[in-house]
Amino acid sequence: MKKEQYSKLIACLAESRAIYNGMLETVKAQYEQEGTFPSKYEMEAAFKGLGEHVPATTVQMLADRLSQSLKRFLAAKKNAIPGIGFPRFKKGNQWHSIQLRQYGKDCYLHEDKKHFIIPAKIGKSLKIKLHRPLEGTPKTAHLVLRADGHWYVLIVCETVPSTGHAPYDCSHPDIGIDVGLKSFLTDSENNTRENPRFYRTSARTLRRKQRVLCRRKKGSNRRRKAAKSAAKTHLKITRQRRDHHCKTAKPYAEGYYHIVVEDLQIMNMVKNHHLAKSIMDASWGAFLDILEDKAARAGHQVIRVNPRYTSQKCSHCGEIVQKSLSVRTHICPFCGYIADRDVNAALNILKSGTGQGMAFRRQRTGIPDA
Repeated sequence: MKKEQYSKLIACLAESRAIYNGMLETVKAQYEQEGTFPSKYEMEAAFKGLGEHVPATTVQMLADRLSQSLKRFLAAKKNAIPGIGFPRFKKGNQWHSIQLRQYGKDCYLHEDKKHFIIPAKIGKSLKIKLHRPLEGTPKTAHLVLRADGHWYVLIVCETVPSTGHAPYDCSHPDIGIDVGLKSFLTDSENNTRENPRFYRTSARTLRRKQRVLCRRKKGSNRRRKAAKSAAKTHLKITRQRRDHHCKTAKPYAEGYYHIVVEDLQIMNMVKNHHLAKSIMDASWGAFLDILEDKAARAGHQVIRVNPRYTSQKCSHCGEIVQKSLSVRTHICPFCGYIADRDVNAALNILKSGTGQGMAFRRQRTGIPDA
């Protein structure tokens, strides 16, 4: 990428953030005076043409983004859902992407598959390295500036689901999965996946870089270089974690019809400050979202069940056997069943989701309930 092209993208990034903050300021003023919000079309009309390097499609996407945030805020306020507040103004370190909507009849990619077509305000085209061919119809694109200093293009496509088999022809079995900290997951077939603990293994490097950052004078070039170095370490951890999640989820999503997991309230679990860092490092929520997406693409289903008593109940006789987190072996005094604690939990999770799975199978195949 040439310096001129890079400077245009940086200028567009800064100007689009200013436009978003301007839209939010207008929204807050109208809400305080009239108690209503302007529509996204009114915000588009009010801020159309602002910014020397901001395309019209980006202004549309900014208005749509703010409108969606306001809808989530109103829905959370109506249903008393905690954790979703009023949209906030964005600082420079909170704004890293330029959003583009599909324009005209042209695709984003040039015929040579080596150039990405963009509006003229930010350079007409970008030379890219295509990691994989596009599938479906491109709808939106995001130009993202990562911590490593490189720009990445994320193209969102609309695809037609392709399951590969009809629901009633699926011969894949069901499985229960219990996620944990000692092992990342344990399934009902007594298979385990090691917990890689990427943040813990990189903590020493990260601590050293953050100490260097704290010694640098604020506003200096050396501080910016140190901040970039620390950010690159965080980026590496994020990429390692996502790669592990995708590789772990794929065989389960493609090899099992119903994958039963616990419906964990992770935000409540991290209130335990002794386990919070390890829970966030494992990132169960992101893994379950990836698993759900891959299963849907394969024509399968992820079923979330109540996690209550899954670790305490005996999967063989159903009796409650109280045990602390330090006890890793389930020994039932009522029936004598002995198993690994996580395997016992996975079996209980599978039994809890069996009824929901059968109802889903009948719904997909059109078989009426008995």
